Amino acid sequence: MVDTDTKNAQDRAATSKYGANITTDLCRFVVDAKYEMLAAGHVEKLKDLIVDHIGIAAGAAAGADSSEPFLKAVQALNGDGTGGCSTVYTKGKTFLPQWAGFLNAAYSHSFDFDDTHAASILHPGATAIPAALAQAELSHSDGKSFLLAVAVGYEITTRLGRGLNYGGYARGFHNTATAGVFGATAAICKLRGFAAGQVADALGLALSRAGGTMQFLANGAWNKRLHPGFAVHDAFVAAALAGAGVAGAASPVEGRYGLLHAFSTTGTAAGLTAGLGADWVFAATAMKPFPSCRMTHAAIEVVARVAAARAAAPGGQEREIDGFTVALSPGCFPIVAAEIPNKLQPQTVVDAQFSIYYQVAVAWLYGDAIGWAMYEKLDDPEVRAWCRKVTAMPADDVRDLEARVTFRFADGTVLTEGVVYPLGEDEHPFSREQVHAKFLGVTSACYSADVQRKILDAVEKVDTTNIDELLQIL
Repeated sequence: MVDTDTKNAQDRAATSKYGANITTDLCRFVVDAKYEMLAAGHVEKLKDLIVDHIGIAAGAAAGADSSEPFLKAVQALNGDGTGGCSTVYTKGKTFLPQWAGFLNAAYSHSFDFDDTHAASILHPGATAIPAALAQAELSHSDGKSFLLAVAVGYEITTRLGRGLNYGGYARGFHNTATAGVFGATAAICKLRGFAAGQVADALGLALSRAGGTMQFLANGAWNKRLHPGFAVHDAFVAAALAGAGVAGAASPVEGRYGLLHAFSTTGTAAGLTAGLGADWVFAATAMKPFPSCRMTHAAIEVVARVAAARAAAPGGQEREIDGFTVALSPGCFPIVAAEIPNKLQPQTVVDAQFSIYYQVAVAWLYGDAIGWAMYEKLDDPEVRAWCRKVTAMPADDVRDLEARVTFRFADGTVLTEGVVYPLGEDEHPFSREQVHAKFLGVTSACYSADVQRKILDAVEKVDTTNIDELLQIL
């Protein structure tokens, strides 16, 4: 912790060194944020997000095909070597904090089942929670401090992602990674009690570690799963350097070569700091019902709903369908619907997660409750045949995560239906019962029913206890 006199001197230095700019406002927010600024609804949302995160990360740690190679690489780097005392879900408490954060973050993104923020087009929890958890364990923080650090991490990530917007993807970058390293750094700085000048240096150093390109789409590589892991690992490095007095780049957010300009074709600081501390942007974060890119979810809902109605109607199955046309927003179209071989006929799980063609085919044949088993259908000839019946197009009148699906029947008739807000958004919310049901489902293979219940109970009362109680269960 930093003593008050030193903190005040560093705060004054931050103002004179960096001037009145976006970065200064963000640093002040990180330092000045207090638990009392969070409304009861924000605290409850944070608990749901943490339950969701633990569930998908622990489930992936135990079951994702990439998880064991990730662990072996960390072990080869001595990331779980002598002196390690940080927890990785289902793997023990022997890791160095930066590597614990790395693995928990990578695991949380491995099923592509983690939370999403529509306006910033990213997954904020994959970086904010593992960073805060690893630092809170290191600091033996109380639960309220942990929750506040998570909120700060989410807020910085989502606000920066909103500034990057679709222009981040147009430039070839993954907003989850480029904005996420800043949010993870902010969460760590908050728990370490940094002054504004130190936070500014940490963010300035984090800028040089921002990265994560969309090139993984070329072959369905595991790079995407690793992006949050790299971000959290490098956030620990940036915070450690800043804490040791290393100077970071000035104006890392709004500068000429800062985040908004270097990592987005349309980056804007407009409204980026408006209402900081009062208007919590992260509260709009949604939890996913399906383990696929969020941009496919509205279409999945529509197609599964029409398929179920057709099956239930007398003679409905006799009405043959020729195919589907899916209209997506211009921002979503190139990410999940570009007419390239590994989207039209996916070869890997990542390919399929980012293929509107595959997701529509599976939803039509198997509904929307199939879960991870959908990826057991990758080589299914019937699924591949139905993929060829899906056409996708960008439409200027379709916005954000909306999808409009036109069903073309063999008798020449058509039916067009759409979903504007997929399940999980504020306008179509997940209930706490659904959050817990998802948690129980994805952790059934790695935690006993007794441990599952203990985790849910520990998260529910985390604001009244020390974070160590939760970590002992994990």
